Amino acid sequence: METKPLPWRRPSWNLWQALMLIAVVGLIEFPLGWLKIPQNLTAVAGIVHFASVDIMDGVLYAGALVFLFWRLHRPLRDLGFVRPKAAQILLGLTVGVFLFLMIGLIGTVITRWAGTPMPQSFAVAVQSAKYPWEFYLLLLLGGIIAPLKEETIFRGLFYPPLRQDYGRGKGMVFTAALFAVVHLDLVRFLPLFLGGLVLVWLFETTESLWPSILAHGTWNILMALALWLQR
Repeated sequence: METKPLPWRRPSWNLWQALMLIAVVGLIEFPLGWLKIPQNLTAVAGIVHFASVDIMDGVLYAGALVFLFWRLHRPLRDLGFVRPKAAQILLGLTVGVFLFLMIGLIGTVITRWAGTPMPQSFAVAVQSAKYPWEFYLLLLLGGIIAPLKEETIFRGLFYPPLRQDYGRGKGMVFTAALFAVVHLDLVRFLPLFLGGLVLVWLFETTESLWPSILAHGTWNILMALALWLQR
C-alpha cells in the first residue's frame, strides 16, 4: 500500500506567498524600529529591549503564519510539526552538538584567514550580561524562541515550495543559502550556510520539524554557554 505524502511535501502554499509573508512582517516592523541594529547591549536596558523586540518579532511571525494558513484552510501541522520518534529527538540533540563543534572549528579557521568579524548582537548581549536572569533570558531567546521561529520560517515555510519547484537537492541548497544570506554577515556566510544545510537535511531525513528545532536550540545554547564562560 502506497504511503500518502506528508503535507509539507505537497505544500498548499508557494514560494511567492512565503516571500510575501516575510515582506509584510518587515513592513510592519520597519516603522516600529525593530529592524534596526540593537544598541547599548552592554547595559541592562539594552539587553531587555533586545529581548523584548525578539519576543515581539516571534509573536508577529506566529500571527502572520496563523493568518496565512487560515486563508489556505490548512493546519499549521503542514509546516512539519509532526511528532518525532525518540531516536529522532536523540538525533536532533546529537546534530546540535555536532553543529556547535563544526561551526566553531570553521569559524576559527575563517577568523585566522579573514580576521575577526564584528560580533553578532546575541553574542554581545551574552558577553555583556551582568546578572544570571539576563543570561537565562538570552538562553530563552537563543534556545527556544529563535530556533522555533527560524526553523518554522526557513525549513518549514520556505523549503517545501523550493523542494517542489527545484527538487530535493537544489531545494536544500537554496534554503541553506537563504538562511545564511538573511543574517547579513559575509564572513560567517559559509558556516551559516553549512549549518543551514545540516538543519534542512535533518528536516528532510526525519520528516519532522522538531528535531531541527531541537538541534538549532542545542547549537545556540552551547554557543551561549561558551560565550558566557569566556567573559
